[in-house]
Amino acid sequence: MSTNKDQIHFSSKLESLYFHFNRGKNNLFAYFLNRVKWHLYPKFNYISKFPEHVDMELSSACNMRCPMCYTITENYIKNVKRTNMTLQRIEKVLKECGEKNLYSLRLSWRGELTLNQSWIEAIKMAKKYGIKEVSTLTNALLLTPDKFEQMLKAGLDWLTISVDGTGEKYNEIRAPAKFDDLIDKLKKFKEIKKKYNSVKPVIKVQTIWPAIKDNPEEYFSTFRPLVDQVTCNQLVDYLAQDDPNKMVHAPKFNCHVLYQRLTIGADGRILLCYNDEFDKHILGHVDEDSLENVWHGKKMSEARAVHKKNKGIEVYEACKKCFLPREHESFTTVNIGKRKIPIDKLIARSQDVSISKKYKGRENSSNK
Repeated sequence: MSTNKDQIHFSSKLESLYFHFNRGKNNLFAYFLNRVKWHLYPKFNYISKFPEHVDMELSSACNMRCPMCYTITENYIKNVKRTNMTLQRIEKVLKECGEKNLYSLRLSWRGELTLNQSWIEAIKMAKKYGIKEVSTLTNALLLTPDKFEQMLKAGLDWLTISVDGTGEKYNEIRAPAKFDDLIDKLKKFKEIKKKYNSVKPVIKVQTIWPAIKDNPEEYFSTFRPLVDQVTCNQLVDYLAQDDPNKMVHAPKFNCHVLYQRLTIGADGRILLCYNDEFDKHILGHVDEDSLENVWHGKKMSEARAVHKKNKGIEVYEACKKCFLPREHESFTTVNIGKRKIPIDKLIARSQDVSISKKYKGRENSSNK
């Protein structure tokens, strides 16, 4: 199985080890077992009784208009209903996940979870039902220190914050957020964790490579004292603009996602994959189907059979545009202290965020 890993770790190996230790704290054996299953199940095409992980989108709307993001495209605006998941649906999903001993849950996908007023309650509920790892991704625009404290007390294990650059570059890409405000928040988040003597939630920051290409060491040195892990993502084709004729795919790609996780949109629809951002392949709906039945259902079984024949990119529209099957190449190397970190990119993929400027400024408000 050939898969491309788009994330680059700027943190040292020792820092990454501490991150994983703290991420799994209080459940270290279960966390280790989960990591083994995560990598071995796809390798042997093993179908577990229930997915190891569920992505449950609390909101499909966003309060930013980042120029490289699919949420501002006409395709997304036309095909994806921007809404918030109801508390009734949230509880229905979490109850089943708890009964089936789900290991990890992510409360976000495409949109910004803090636009759903039930997001703190969702964390509490997930913990009530016994889910060992609860995580989320946020842009932190609405994440105040008070909300962070509530989130910590609710039991969140892992928080990822998308930052995309430093200083004015961040202000440009992540408008209307301000970089100085973000740094001030992170300092207060660290103080709150110290107040409660808690390593959780572990905090990871991530950026796209074009946003820090001129100052990668400044990016690392700015965030390293404030968070648990510092990462960078190559700029993949979020906007579905790449020429399919120029893409280079791995000759034998059997997607690992189909053996690891399920994704649920804010409207309750169950998707084939978390990389199906435009809702092209619907497996079911939480109002009508159990996650277990969908996991072992006809559509998912067909998708696994297609991928085992290495035909996924020929059959599924989302797979044709996905970054996972695409081959990558060495792009550049950055110096972080005494360490040299290689940066890869997808073959025939620009690493220039300006290619998406034409989308900048499109409205993307919530339909609550």
